[in-house]
Amino acid sequence: MQELKAEKPPESPADSDPASRLMARLTEEGFTTDLTEEDWRSYGEIIYRRAEKISFASGETVFIFTRVHDLTEKILRQTSDSVVNSYKARSVSGKALSVLQSITVYHCLVTDGDQPHNDLLTGYVTRSGGATFIPVIIVPDINQVVYPDLEEKVASVRPRIEYLQYLLGERRETVNMHRPTVQAMWVSLGVVLVLLLAIAVSLIH
Repeated sequence: MQELKAEKPPESPADSDPASRLMARLTEEGFTTDLTEEDWRSYGEIIYRRAEKISFASGETVFIFTRVHDLTEKILRQTSDSVVNSYKARSVSGKALSVLQSITVYHCLVTDGDQPHNDLLTGYVTRSGGATFIPVIIVPDINQVVYPDLEEKVASVRPRIEYLQYLLGERRETVNMHRPTVQAMWVSLGVVLVLLLAIAVSLIH
């Protein structure tokens, strides 16, 4: 588990919370939403999206903010399964390009209370059907942000968590979270081509 006591930037309003500051950073980074802050306050959910271009494939980075009054392990598991099922590839072309993991979904569960959360979120990170799901817990009342343990994640997930750290103000430089995946894809293609060439040569001789 990684936990961040999010610092308030000098220009932030005194009453701003980690969720509001993250939403503001998303807007600065080119994310858009069809909803308003009033919708968020009224309905307890808002979604920010940004289109991505990953090699020759199109992708998307999504931040879902959901207000949860009583966060439990059961709710964590249910939301994980539900979001992954909603965003994983279903078309033939999407499944063929799923190796790129071109969709990244951060589900930010915003919960009430003044007690710190110590949930181990690493086990809820899921890669399925071209989508990577990363849960985040935000407790505005105590300025706490919890996200999966960076040290325990595989190469393709690690930069996605580092990008989240950048948005939260924990890292100074931005992160290309898709670079390791693209590199791995070209390496795999290279290996396949070498094998095909070896097979062709053996057939000729």
